[in-house]
Amino acid sequence: MDTDRAALVICLTLFIVIGINAAIYVSFRRGEGVRQVDLFRQAFKTARQPWKSEDDALKELSDLVSDIKERSSSPEDSSDTISSPNNP
Repeated sequence: MDTDRAALVICLTLFIVIGINAAIYVSFRRGEGVRQVDLFRQAFKTARQPWKSEDDALKELSDLVSDIKERSSSPEDSSDTISSPNNP
C-alpha cells in the first residue's frame, strides 16, 4: 500500500515537472519567453533586495538632511544671512 502511494507521488511530481517544462518551451516558441524571463529576473532581483527602493529613498533623504545641517552649522553662511543692507 505504501508503494502505491509512493508511485502516485512520483507520477504526480513527474507530471507537474514535465508540464511546467512544456509550458516554458511553448512560451519560448511563441516569443513570449523573453517577457517572462524579464519578469522572473525582476522578481528575483526584488526577492534578493526587497527594500531597495525604500533604502535608496532613505539614503537620499539622509544626504539632503546632512547637507542642510552642514549649511546651517557653518559660520560663513550664518554671517551672510544675518547682515542686512541697512547695516554695512
